[in-house]
Amino acid sequence: MGRPEPSVMSHHHKHKHGGLHHGYAAGRDAASWVEGINLLDDDGGDGNPSLKMDASADAQHAGECSDTASLLTPHGDASIHVPSGSAACPGADDWRTMMQHALELAAPELEEVREVVLELGTPDGHGPAALTREQLEECLKMVADDAEARGAASSVLRGPRQVEGRGAAPGAEPGFAADVLVRKLAPVAKGDPPPPEVRVAVIGNVDSGKSTMVGVLTRSMLDDGRGLARSKVFKFAHEEATGRTSSIGQHTLCLDAGGAILNDGLFRNQTCGKYIGRAAKVITLVDLAGHEKYFRTTAYGLTGHMPDYACLMIGANMGVVGMCKEHLGVALALKVPAFFVVTKVDIAPQHILKQTVQNLMTVLKKPGVSKKPYLVRTPDDALLCARNMHADSLAPIFLTSAVTGTGLELVRLFYNLLPQRHRWAEKQREPAEFVIDETFSVPGVGTVVAGTVKRGVIAPNASLLLGPDPGDAGFHAVSVKSIHYKRLPVQRVVAGQTAAMCLRKVSRTQVRKGMALVDERIKPKASWEFNADIAILTHSTTITPRYQAVIHCEIIRQAARVVAMDRERLRSGDRACVRFRFIQRPEYITPNARFVFREGRTKGIGVVMETEHEFHKPGADLTGGAARTSGAAAAAAAVTAAAAAAAPARKDKDDGDQCAGSRDQAGGSSV
Repeated sequence: MGRPEPSVMSHHHKHKHGGLHHGYAAGRDAASWVEGINLLDDDGGDGNPSLKMDASADAQHAGECSDTASLLTPHGDASIHVPSGSAACPGADDWRTMMQHALELAAPELEEVREVVLELGTPDGHGPAALTREQLEECLKMVADDAEARGAASSVLRGPRQVEGRGAAPGAEPGFAADVLVRKLAPVAKGDPPPPEVRVAVIGNVDSGKSTMVGVLTRSMLDDGRGLARSKVFKFAHEEATGRTSSIGQHTLCLDAGGAILNDGLFRNQTCGKYIGRAAKVITLVDLAGHEKYFRTTAYGLTGHMPDYACLMIGANMGVVGMCKEHLGVALALKVPAFFVVTKVDIAPQHILKQTVQNLMTVLKKPGVSKKPYLVRTPDDALLCARNMHADSLAPIFLTSAVTGTGLELVRLFYNLLPQRHRWAEKQREPAEFVIDETFSVPGVGTVVAGTVKRGVIAPNASLLLGPDPGDAGFHAVSVKSIHYKRLPVQRVVAGQTAAMCLRKVSRTQVRKGMALVDERIKPKASWEFNADIAILTHSTTITPRYQAVIHCEIIRQAARVVAMDRERLRSGDRACVRFRFIQRPEYITPNARFVFREGRTKGIGVVMETEHEFHKPGADLTGGAARTSGAAAAAAAVTAAAAAAAPARKDKDDGDQCAGSRDQAGGSSV
């Protein structure tokens, strides 16, 4: 399987238009994803009953899925790829020396991310290629011994399997290969950090089986078809009565060093601490609501809980309908890689199941979305997809049933191999920053705040700044009394992990969702206003200054007003730079942050370019100052260019709007 050519990112250029600098991307790929989100509402992907799949269509889609495999890399992100022993040590003729050298190269990666997958016996793998069965067995023993010496465990994911001949001559005897997972053992020392955590947001339309799937995975049970599994994860009585989630639920899937799931039928959120203590890896499933009236809660979960991936659930008997498209659009806007689980395959007629899968593939292939659908049928498929989820161009599709257990083993294997999406080790060396998404008052303990560590390391007795204060918008010094990770007391938490912290001498009224605990070296300030590059996804009327919408930016959820923008009006598909002003209170917001804004459903997306703490003339000048960074400009390039590409496709309703649209297009082409 060949390795794809590395992608070349388009260069960004700065231009001035209307007193505001914009970054534009030259490539069509970067310019079309907003258009693709708009196209999610087209009829092509809504379960059209006239759409049928015959045997030839089956073969065609199977071929398309197979062709996708040729585009995948055999390893993870190129930035963390461990070179093979033969490539890194070309002068070594002895295969044992090459294997030992490959293990030494893999050691730093193992220490940093606590797990690594080694591919033995292939030309693009680690160590020597085309091994005999005896040589492969000895390599596996070398890996196991090296892992034990480094406080880790190894397990064979697939193999031994035959690969191409060991020699160039025809008839050469076959070689053998294997894939091995090496993972650090569960932390045992008192000062060790908690195990690595991967967060997955479970989204999808109402009644698609999200809570049921979470219950089946975290309780190691099957559903009875009448709501048994989902009753294990509901938080409120009205949720159990209606069968619909209305709040954000976090549920833990604990894995040991060998990949086995530690959760059993006795698992409860209240007692998950004893499972965490034995876990080498943790998967946090964020169960979100599917009903339209709870969309604000779902949007907050997708932004505030900072998921690494999104699991989009689709009922096989329902199709790609309703809020499924809305949730997919938000995940695309936030650049959260998504995989897809088709549920209830046991009750869906065969032709309806085929129709649902084809409609899903149609949506994924639309311009802008541009995902490569890959139907996962075997453990090898799950392994291949898990390695390549970082690319955000692959769309694995699982066919499952929570009642019969169909496909669940593939889903569990996929979760086991999912890597962390961010390089948190680099952020651990930065000043600490902790964002708060929940607050509690625990009798006998005090005020407790829960959230995510964005960067740095936090330990008990650490002195941090809490803010913005609801009264004066300032940041005040507080001390951390104790820290819990998934109900387990720990001595420190690091970037990328969720935690709950008890604060000394802080009342419940002094904290709220959306506040942050930061290191004093950051010198944080709250902002009433911020400039952003935005793109309008859907809007029935024009957007002008004084337009109000709810901003969802990480943990921030507050209404904001447009006080200035570089164009007279905005409509669907347009892009612009605008200045937002919060309605109720200032917020701690940072450049480069992605956000969505909505008025009911999603209306647009954007990237924060700069924050201002005080404007002498609000709205007079949008050029900004030195606070705008090159990183923010690069992050916003896709937003601005995408809307520019979508603008020519819209149709204006009257002659006046047609003239305005022509001027807008002319202005866009001139820059």
